[in-house]
Amino acid sequence: MTQQETAARDLEAAADELAAFIRECPDGVWTKASPNDGRTVASIAYHCAAGNDVALGWICQVLAGRPVLETADSHNAHNAAEGQRSAGFSKEEVSATLARTTGRAAHFVRSLTDEELERHAVFGISGRELLVGRFVPNYGRHIRDHLEEMKQAL
Repeated sequence: MTQQETAARDLEAAADELAAFIRECPDGVWTKASPNDGRTVASIAYHCAAGNDVALGWICQVLAGRPVLETADSHNAHNAAEGQRSAGFSKEEVSATLARTTGRAAHFVRSLTDEELERHAVFGISGRELLVGRFVPNYGRHIRDHLEEMKQAL
């Protein structure tokens, strides 16, 4: 199995885990704040869904030979604003976004060539080089890390 296929399947499996959590999440927990950063479970789930597109954008910048200029501070500020905006999103809204962004990202990851996996550029959030081939496995990890955070709210 190729690196691309492995990363895409891992993303899809992680998204399936999150989708199951969303379906089974009690309504009272859905709007409960996380003990880690105060975002609601709804906003963290939406962050995972929207994060698929954010990561896709970063990869596209690297593929175009452009550095990712976003810094840790600007990323955190965006996440905080997104958390407030999405705090009350419904399970249906988040699930639909997750399905849409997962399909798009998985398709994109599968389409990457081996040469594209070797491309790299400065990644402002970490301040070091981002290698596409090392970055694509983060899709599934990102969802699973936040899923564990959401489970703590149960």
